[in-house]
Amino acid sequence: MKQYEYEKLINMVYMGGGFIPENEAAQELCESCVKGEIISFTEVTARDLKFHKCYMKMLSFIYDYMPKVFRDNVPKQHFYRWLKHLQGHYKIVFEFKDGTKLVEYESIAFGNMSEKRFREYIKEQIPYIYENVLGKYFDGEIYDGIINTIEEEFEKFLSKL
Repeated sequence: MKQYEYEKLINMVYMGGGFIPENEAAQELCESCVKGEIISFTEVTARDLKFHKCYMKMLSFIYDYMPKVFRDNVPKQHFYRWLKHLQGHYKIVFEFKDGTKLVEYESIAFGNMSEKRFREYIKEQIPYIYENVLGKYFDGEIYDGIINTIEEEFEKFLSKL
């Protein structure tokens, strides 16, 4: 989720008999509705947002270390999906006659994770990224320095949970 998407979130507070708007976007929505109108929402928990932001910051931090040739071929906004594809975290929905495949990427479902499970998930992802992404472009002291810097930053990201 991008920052502008977070700003568009509609936060409602349950007060026993119903919901009241908690932020400006929710207030604007309420003011634009007519009495009796049905509005449908998708639940997003605070935990989901917190973990999502942390994970995306982590990937953004790693992406910034990628060499220019990589960044020229994989835009930052697609790095997340690129990693999912590289890891095979998708299912093939349809295969065309020419062999082209339509894929659906697996959801991480941060909202269903405890903080412990989120930390485990991160620790499962990091070695793969080090070996199969950064390791393809860097080696030796440069590689070790990048990993040390990333590890330090991740601890900072995780400490803010």
